[in-house]
Amino acid sequence: MGSTSDNNKFDMVIIGAGPAGMAAAIYGSRMGWKTIVLDKEAVGGLAATTPIIENYPGFSEITGLEFAERLRKQAEKFGAEIRELVEVTEVKADQVPLEVVTTTGNFIAKVVIIATGTAHRHLNIPGEEEFEGKGVSYCATCDGPLYKAKKVAVVGGGNSAVTEALYLNNVVREVHLIHRRDRLRADESLQREILNNSNVNFVWDSVIEEIQGSETGGVKKISIKNVKTEEISSLRVKAVFVAIGISPNNELAKKLGVELTEEGLIKVDSKQRTSIPRIYACGDITPGQGQISVAVGEGTTAAISAFLDMKGGDWYGEEVSNG
Repeated sequence: MGSTSDNNKFDMVIIGAGPAGMAAAIYGSRMGWKTIVLDKEAVGGLAATTPIIENYPGFSEITGLEFAERLRKQAEKFGAEIRELVEVTEVKADQVPLEVVTTTGNFIAKVVIIATGTAHRHLNIPGEEEFEGKGVSYCATCDGPLYKAKKVAVVGGGNSAVTEALYLNNVVREVHLIHRRDRLRADESLQREILNNSNVNFVWDSVIEEIQGSETGGVKKISIKNVKTEEISSLRVKAVFVAIGISPNNELAKKLGVELTEEGLIKVDSKQRTSIPRIYACGDITPGQGQISVAVGEGTTAAISAFLDMKGGDWYGEEVSNG
């Protein structure tokens, strides 16, 4: 074990400062545990990049940044320590206590909670990054209601894209689903639903070449290329929902050796326990709905489960069962 000072010894080390990780921090610190949250970026995770959050209970409307700041203040109120711009490179789980290795030093802990989340796959086209949060979205249930009377586009052909399009079909004025192939890849039940019971317009064999708009007005139109004819056309929309999948931030989990799903997400039980004792996981890095409220609930469960699992254990020597 690398050298650590008493200041680097914690009951709970949480990796990831999104809603799940911050909920775990709030509960861990309220229970009297010395708790720290580490994140290679900033507090809030993907939620902090959302312009308006309308579907979190208790807030009719709140910006992602304000929500993230409230999470920070609440966690710090109960004594949790938060360190941003700290990248965790390894968790040593073959020893008790656990050791968390970072770019700025090592920490030891009774338990570790992994809440590293996911990253949306991007189209990597002109305008996508520029208009993210200004018409470019990766979550229809999060941002769809902002465009109730507008025309929008959905990109993709799998389950996530079809699900997003079906949801938006009941929320916005007009939906165009753009897919690079001539048939969907979604499950048969979803295909039947969108093809037979919706008003979604299909743009087959096509990809978006560019997203255009203005700094003040957001997205205005998209340039579309037919991959078979190479014909270029344009479509006026106020939003583009990119639904081509997610990439789990699972590099640390892979290195640690916890059991993963086929999609690369961390498998957990009903108490958010992973396949390795003393290692818990919560939020979007685990299978679920990808919603802030769900992530918060999982973070809460992870913290309480960890506390109860370790109750009565001697974290400097005696290993406590994870069961």
